[in-house]
Amino acid sequence: MELSLSHSIRACQQLTALANSSFAPAFALLPAKKRQAMEILYAYTRFTDDIADLPDYHPETGSTIDISPRRKKQKFNQWVGAIEAVLGKIGDDHLPPIDPHDETTFQQIAQQFPGCGGVVFLPALKMIVDRYAIPREPLFHLIDGVESDMEPKPFATFDDSAEYCHQVATSVGFASLAIWGTTKPLFSEEVVKAAKACGVAFQWTNIVRDLWEDYQNGRIYLPQSELQRFGLTGNQFGSLLDGQTWSAQKKPPKTKDSLDLFAHQQMVEEMEKFEEKFLELMTHQLHRCEVYYEHSLPLYHLISRDSRRAFGLMWNYYYALLQKIANNPWQVTKGKRVRLSSYRKFRLWSHWHLMPCFRLR
Repeated sequence: MELSLSHSIRACQQLTALANSSFAPAFALLPAKKRQAMEILYAYTRFTDDIADLPDYHPETGSTIDISPRRKKQKFNQWVGAIEAVLGKIGDDHLPPIDPHDETTFQQIAQQFPGCGGVVFLPALKMIVDRYAIPREPLFHLIDGVESDMEPKPFATFDDSAEYCHQVATSVGFASLAIWGTTKPLFSEEVVKAAKACGVAFQWTNIVRDLWEDYQNGRIYLPQSELQRFGLTGNQFGSLLDGQTWSAQKKPPKTKDSLDLFAHQQMVEEMEKFEEKFLELMTHQLHRCEVYYEHSLPLYHLISRDSRRAFGLMWNYYYALLQKIANNPWQVTKGKRVRLSSYRKFRLWSHWHLMPCFRLR
């Protein structure tokens, strides 16, 4: 495995391009070095997020094989060990004295953690951590959030859900802010408050959009206390997300038997009550997300001027996605995927590329 710094940077750029992330167009609005740094950070976060779900391959045929929970944990622990070898463990006073250009050291790390393909990203990650003084804590908070997804457990309250958002989203936000630069210290009260609000706003938009997909993977990120508050069990919530089956059940029976018709009508009335509860639950989630977007607005002017356009495009993209969901919450059910149209994406990009404004909305 080639582990030169130049090869590592290219590998990060290739992963970012292949991922087709909604963030990638925003990176193009940054100065060259910051754009490269964000591509490297994105590769790290994407690989960390996907590590447990990446398939194994049969050593003889090369075909994909199912990966066991034990093997997932093994792969994840190897990746964490490789990161700690490069960045040190949380609590260590200093970063390990590793030169990002020192290919020999990275080859030794690759030998120490065989089969961990993510090692190729680490020389580039080490480079940007050193260059921009990216705090290690946010990088490891992301790991904590991804690890919790490997054995998902329901969140009892919104505070629990918000903590998860901070692990997987706000953490990346703080690392990004270190690259972009801020007009006040990174961990000053104003920056922290706005960054946390933005992390929850972005991640809650993802959570609401991906309700069906996450449910299929055994994950419900909405607080259990709020499902109960709106009169829904986990199974009822899941059945409502299965929109195609739900609609099919509401169709009148083919038989003309009056008793069947009466029983069906009773069932439809009960189903409609659950639909009302679901919409009330969704309205609550969307309204709260709107509040977090509102509290994130000051972050725009707390970011260095040469990086504001990139953040503005990200913010507008996610806020537009939330608005689209709010127009029809049933879009998040089975068989549908809420996306902005190509035309809408182009308009947002053109706005921030050609006519950047001085506020987010």
